[in-house]
Amino acid sequence: MRVRPLFVGLLLAAVAVGAQAKKPRTDYAAYAGEPIPEFKFSQLYNWQRTGDRQMIVWTKPSTAYLLTLRHDCDALAGRVTVEIGGVDGIQGRLQAGSGDVIVGTLRCRVDTIQPLDLARMKQDRAS
Repeated sequence: MRVRPLFVGLLLAAVAVGAQAKKPRTDYAAYAGEPIPEFKFSQLYNWQRTGDRQMIVWTKPSTAYLLTLRHDCDALAGRVTVEIGGVDGIQGRLQAGSGDVIVGTLRCRVDTIQPLDLARMKQDRAS
């Protein structure tokens, strides 16, 4: 009988979606500092899309930035890899106003960069 495994699979998927929906979303903007002109990095550790025009990039597990993009960057939805870089070709530096988030062949211009206070965020989550 194939109906039973299919039903069980659908039930497990529904439970997983429900559990994920109850997980509170982090308001990263609440932990963002004043805008900075640029930051330097050796690698892109991780990233997360937080909206059509915002994303978080981690350059280290303990260092993250909120990037606000000049325009909607729908290409971020569903993508697993992105690059960040500057127009001037200097690797390891992202500048507000002239740097890009690169998704495939699409470039999304970075408008503002704000460092995140990850220590305060971690403290708030623990309490």
